[in-house]
Amino acid sequence: MTEGKKYSEDTVAVWKLPLADGVHEIEFEHGTATGRRVVRLDGNIVRQKEWMFRLVGDEVFDIENVQCTIKVEPDGLFMYTYDLLVDGKSLEDFRAHFSKTHSTWLFTTSNGVENRIILDKATMDIFVNGFQISDAMSEFIENGTETHFVIGNEILATIRTEHSGDKKTGVVHNLFINGSLVPEL
Repeated sequence: MTEGKKYSEDTVAVWKLPLADGVHEIEFEHGTATGRRVVRLDGNIVRQKEWMFRLVGDEVFDIENVQCTIKVEPDGLFMYTYDLLVDGKSLEDFRAHFSKTHSTWLFTTSNGVENRIILDKATMDIFVNGFQISDAMSEFIENGTETHFVIGNEILATIRTEHSGDKKTGVVHNLFINGSLVPEL
């Protein structure tokens, strides 16, 4: 579980889920004596059931257009396993798929504010701290495109999309903040 944060004594699992609008924390409480189940998303209760006699089964909920399922399965006498499925995939498979279809960068401003920039490679939509950028301007360059946008009111950002020259690597996406390259996560 996450260090430094207090969880309920019935909290049995905590997952971090990366999506285009940011990283979400999913917390699951399972009271095996009471049958109580609570699903929290970013600290807010999204599902709650009291006095369930059946201690195994699924809890299904959505984050935007993404379906999540917490699978509760028996694992011996009064023991349980807890798995998170995201759009029908294990969390690990979903994370791998997400990293192939999205580019993610973290940029910290001079005053210590962290910004998460995500590019959806299929749609070329750009998200900054969970909000889609609607006023980005693209222009063609020699080997691809540059998309310019502003973070806050003063930070100039550019995503340069160009062919790498290598068939295996294909297209690469690089983020530049005020002209400096930001490494991708």
